[in-house]
This record gives sequence, structure tokens and C-alpha cells, in this order.
Amino acid sequence: MLSSKFRLRKKTEVDAVFRRGTTIAIPELAFRFLPNTLDHSRVAVLVGKKLAKRAVDRNRIRRRLREIVRTHFDRIPPRLDLLVIARELKLREINFAEVTQKFLTLAAKIH
Repeated sequence: MLSSKFRLRKKTEVDAVFRRGTTIAIPELAFRFLPNTLDHSRVAVLVGKKLAKRAVDRNRIRRRLREIVRTHFDRIPPRLDLLVIARELKLREINFAEVTQKFLTLAAKIH
């Protein structure tokens, strides 16, 4: 798990990224990001109830995405607040390598 220094913890911070952030997306994932004044990036992973009704399914998707963020945090440009938003339930079924590749594709588009 990422240190709390690298996570968006407050609802007000997440809301600010939603209101003023820029979005890039593919069918399975979306990134919404906003520059910050810190010397590092902060990340939050969001999986909505509309996507998966059962908490078990939402938590599994969230765990997978958090692990990808943790292992590939160096690919995220510095000084960004980033929301990683799951958009399709099939993220639960497809293999971890495919999800990682989709994440890295989006991360490359931020640059």
C-alpha cells in the first residue's frame, strides 16, 4: 500500500480533482488529474456502486488497481493529483497483466 503521503485522503481533495481535473479514458479505466503544488503525486482509486453492486466485487477491483498503482508509481508524472476510476466490471475477470497494460497505456498519455 502506498504511504498516506502519496494518497488523496480527503473528500474535498477528490472533489477538487473531479470539478477541475482533466480526463483521459479507455473503456475500462479513466484517469482524472489536476496539477498540485507538492513535489510528488497523490493518487486515489475509485470504484463506484453503479459498476459493481457487491462490495466484494468493488473491493477486488480496488485491490488490483491499488497494487498496480503501487508497483508502477514511478510511471506517474510528479506533481499531480490523480484519480484512477474503474469503468467496467470486466476489470474483475481479465488477468492482472492486461489490467496493468491498460493502466500503463493511460499513464503514458498523461506525459
